[in-house]
Amino acid sequence: MSDNNILMVGAGGHAKAITEALESHALMAYVDSAAAPWLAAQRIDDDETALQSAEPANFVMGMGGVTSGALEYRFSLFERYLASGRAAPPVRHPAAHVSPSAQIEEGAIILAGAIVQPGAVIGRAAIVNTGAIVEHDSHLGAGSHLAPRAVLLGGVTVGRCAMIGAGAIVLPQGEIGDGQLVAANSLSPARGGAA
Repeated sequence: MSDNNILMVGAGGHAKAITEALESHALMAYVDSAAAPWLAAQRIDDDETALQSAEPANFVMGMGGVTSGALEYRFSLFERYLASGRAAPPVRHPAAHVSPSAQIEEGAIILAGAIVQPGAVIGRAAIVNTGAIVEHDSHLGAGSHLAPRAVLLGGVTVGRCAMIGAGAIVLPQGEIGDGQLVAANSLSPARGGAA
């Protein structure tokens, strides 16, 4: 990613953590209907205006989401920006640990203190939030959000645009479907096999 060639889509609270993860890469512009005084970059009022321009060439999703509807919207917007000819390199905070054998797909975001172990796959535009853990051979689906301190134990599969709440633990070989919500601080599947 070149230093001044990044567009951030959304500039709320989640975007602050992403901006820190970008390190020395300065934002050229951000898209948000509200001004973000903490950002020293040009503001573009709406997505339609931003999508009409080819610059900047790279983008990052600054918006988060904690419901399946919000995550679906975020992912559809991600796809629109890709279709406009922009690239979405993955973003990885320097204080995150990512195994060299993990697969990190385009637009994925891995924040401070996160751990991604060998053989794990982080799907397109997925979020591995602060301090979250993705153990070996787990797959976090496209557009899904693994909230702070949530854990996917070995061999877990999470579908598209699912939300794994803060502090939740998904047990080994667990399967979480598309758009599913796993409540904060829960154990899934629950002991005894119930989901």
